[in-house]
Amino acid sequence: MAEKGIEGKVFGVAFDGTGYGDDGTLWGGEFMVCDYAGYERVAHLNCFRLLGGERAIREPRRVALSLLFDLYDEKALSMRYPTIEAFSASEAKALYIAWKKGLNAPMSSSMGRLFDAVASLRGISQIMGFEGESGMLLETLYDPDVEGHYPFEYSEGVIRIDAMVDAVLKETEDRIAISRFFHTIVEMVAAVYHDYGHLPLVLSGGVFQNRVLLSLLLRRFPDALIPNRFPPNDGGIALGQIVATYCG
Repeated sequence: MAEKGIEGKVFGVAFDGTGYGDDGTLWGGEFMVCDYAGYERVAHLNCFRLLGGERAIREPRRVALSLLFDLYDEKALSMRYPTIEAFSASEAKALYIAWKKGLNAPMSSSMGRLFDAVASLRGISQIMGFEGESGMLLETLYDPDVEGHYPFEYSEGVIRIDAMVDAVLKETEDRIAISRFFHTIVEMVAAVYHDYGHLPLVLSGGVFQNRVLLSLLLRRFPDALIPNRFPPNDGGIALGQIVATYCG
């Protein structure tokens, strides 16, 4: 908004890793109507647990395991998915107890962590060398010839990802699973933006460094605004803080 000199309200999509939200959960998959004076969080990804807290940021398998527990509860422990096989039986059992009791397992709505989880579920990345690595790996598997997207539910400001996660698990080929995952994110944005199309669409957050996702969104929404002179991830935060302080 600052870079483009926008005045008035916008519809902002903030897809990032993890940031502390005003409800005590970790945000990163948010849709907001905002101006310089404030914001209203109008939608978000449904929350899931980050098993082990900060360790989950480096270990996609922990995020994916939490999603499997959300889907299948304790039955997940006996399944033969790459995520389950990335742990010993005792580790997985201990993490199930942590998930069940909420021990060192904060809730998060992060799109960045969802990217990590999908990479783990497909056996592409279980432990990362740097943040964002899983997203880069998913980029390489995108096939522009693949069509379609996975189901998801959107109601009362919450995007539920259970059906999408289940479909990603059951897909036969990685290139199809990953391509349709990208398409599904675009459909999520479209579903929420449908009610706010009178406002400018602004995209920011580290996830929008993903070239595949950004290109798909700009193809769907050619008038969407993105930062060009400042980075969309942490490097742009200070500018936003200054603008919010002096223009709000």
